[in-house]
Amino acid sequence: MIQAMIVDDEYLIRERLKVGVDWQELGFEIAGEAENGEEALLLLEHAPIRLAIVDINMPIVDGLAFAKAAQHRFPELRIIILTGYGSFDYARTALQAGVSDYLLKPVNMEELTQVLTAMSAKIREDMARHSQQEDFRQSVRESNTILRRTFIQSLLDGTGPSGPEHSPDKWRQFCPNLRDDALLVMVFSIDKAPGDGKEQPPWKRFAVFNIVGELFSGLRPCELTLDDDDRTVLLVHPHDGNSREKEWLERRGAEAVEAVRRFLKFTVTAGIGHIAQGPGGIPQSYKEAVLACKHRTILGGDRVIPFERLPKPALKADLSFIRETLMVQLRLGNKAAVEHELRQWLEGIVRQKLSLDTLYMTVYELVATLNLYAAESKLDMTFYGGDTFNPVRLVDELERMEEIADWAAALFGRVLEQTHSLKQSTPAKLVDKAKLFIDGQYADPDLDLNAIAKSIFIHPSYLSRIFKNETGYSVVEYMTRRRLNKAKEMMENGCKNLLFVSESVGYKDPHYFSKCFKKHFSVPPSRFTGSDSRE
Repeated sequence: MIQAMIVDDEYLIRERLKVGVDWQELGFEIAGEAENGEEALLLLEHAPIRLAIVDINMPIVDGLAFAKAAQHRFPELRIIILTGYGSFDYARTALQAGVSDYLLKPVNMEELTQVLTAMSAKIREDMARHSQQEDFRQSVRESNTILRRTFIQSLLDGTGPSGPEHSPDKWRQFCPNLRDDALLVMVFSIDKAPGDGKEQPPWKRFAVFNIVGELFSGLRPCELTLDDDDRTVLLVHPHDGNSREKEWLERRGAEAVEAVRRFLKFTVTAGIGHIAQGPGGIPQSYKEAVLACKHRTILGGDRVIPFERLPKPALKADLSFIRETLMVQLRLGNKAAVEHELRQWLEGIVRQKLSLDTLYMTVYELVATLNLYAAESKLDMTFYGGDTFNPVRLVDELERMEEIADWAAALFGRVLEQTHSLKQSTPAKLVDKAKLFIDGQYADPDLDLNAIAKSIFIHPSYLSRIFKNETGYSVVEYMTRRRLNKAKEMMENGCKNLLFVSESVGYKDPHYFSKCFKKHFSVPPSRFTGSDSRE
């Protein structure tokens, strides 16, 4: 509904106008009324009124003065003037003041209805045009934001122009505050809390972005963006390159970290790269700031971490003791001892403040040891990612050392459980378990050797070998026999629908099923269904 108001100093006229026409049927709603132009202007401040019916003669602020002021402050407002003057000149003065139409007093209700009908169409056209314009402006803003973010990301990655002189138009449009001199990159990354998923809610990212912007904007020439991983990135020009200025930036970053903790009730870590001499140094400073953020896994989050204070990576860390120790404990099946050693090593990295590279190599060595033990014990290790395992990605996703330790303990615990299960089972028992699984799942058309082996926690090649030794035929042959015998049983019991029978025993293609059936029983399935199909 279009909101309207009536402005007249005479109460009876206002009441007559309210009841004289069916406002709702015409698409209007009376949102308010006023006795003079001053009250009407105040009412416009608080309600989205699109139509005003105004008497031209009123105390304090008359109709013409109201029309001039309203059109200046509320250009979308349509105005109908009520006047007792019949002269054309006076009406023309009103129209020049921005009035859309006028009616002579006493108001004829049929004439008012006609004017309101026409006005309703014009206002709806205005609203539709305004909506289209706003949608266009929003589209331009969003497009500009995306282009700006893409441009700055290219600077961070080193794939964009190395300085303003190489692409002056884009620098002026997207980075008006960046110059071709010393600058520094700071990265603010949200810390992962226990129970957090892989992605942070958008409101957290934009809240951090706003806090950083409020604390740095206006104090130093800078630009702010979100990188491809939704971290807040600040590119800032220090006053000079001395240590005192870098200390100021670090303190300011610490204020942002503290503000997030105090007002948003979660934490962030800020990484600071070296001061680069010009835009060409942006990629290196950015990489350093990101690496500094990632070191929260070892140094702790909710703080500012300058790259220059990161622990130095060891030239060549000897981690052979991990494999030697774990292989002994795994062969003994000592789950408690294995978990104790795992947690001791990982906690030691934090305690000694070793580098992130040392953590990556330690995690890789743990998985390499498991692979060695699995091959020795004929275990299936595909459940953890196998050859696609990436220790860097794992550490980045888990982030917190407690979660990394829990992940390692769970992984080793699962492998030891598989070992225990295997040791408790003779080949004959394992084959019996495989048969039971096939008997229950033969109707699944995707059932294969890998799925059967995984169900009893052994390697597919090992299952294939012991199954052949124990039964005299392969896993696939047993599964085929089971399916075809069931199909024969269904048809002997009166099931005539060949398509239904084939799908019920795990065959997607009834023609292929018919060939397999004839090969196995030497007669086509039509012998049992009574159909005339020739096999």
